[in-house]
Amino acid sequence: MGYIGTKRSERSQDAIQDYEVPLNHFNKDLIQLFIDEKEVYDTLRTKTVRLWKFVAARAGATSWHHTGTYFNKTDHYSLEKVADELLQNGDEWEEQFKAYVKEEQETATSEPVFLSVIKVQIWGGSMKRPKLIGYELVMGVKKEGWLHAVSKATQTKYKLSANKVEMQKHYSLDDYSALTKDFPEFKAQKRAINKKMKEMYN
Repeated sequence: MGYIGTKRSERSQDAIQDYEVPLNHFNKDLIQLFIDEKEVYDTLRTKTVRLWKFVAARAGATSWHHTGTYFNKTDHYSLEKVADELLQNGDEWEEQFKAYVKEEQETATSEPVFLSVIKVQIWGGSMKRPKLIGYELVMGVKKEGWLHAVSKATQTKYKLSANKVEMQKHYSLDDYSALTKDFPEFKAQKRAINKKMKEMYN
């Protein structure tokens, strides 16, 4: 298996060229380009990127490939599979999405925000023989099931329910001193925390 720089494997790049991409690659330009090439999906042009990503996440990944410096296993999602779902079951997906957005809005106004520290597995090896090569501790702001990294980390955010997250410890925003007592390596991060909070809530 070849690797392209430090970004991704050749297989990942091949998949992307076939419109099978990581979830964070979904954007308006990519979707419009996909529809331009496959006119049968022309009626889906007005669907939002958020709806496409919503369906992709729930319809499931179609493959995974190694990406990044640490050979992370990254799920890839087929735009064609999502488009077929929207054509065949569009009304049902729209209803689910509306319910999801409503719940998200209600949660956003009620769920407290925490500072969190998590221990995350780092994987290496090959696609056929992946192996655990170490761990990293990541400190960040927890919001709606995600940790948005403040400390230096291999990802900008982590899904807290992911299998590779082995440990998580949460602190209130007013309890930064307790966090640094437990994890001294995250001292002098208060300004970075405030910056992250502004990014997320402004």
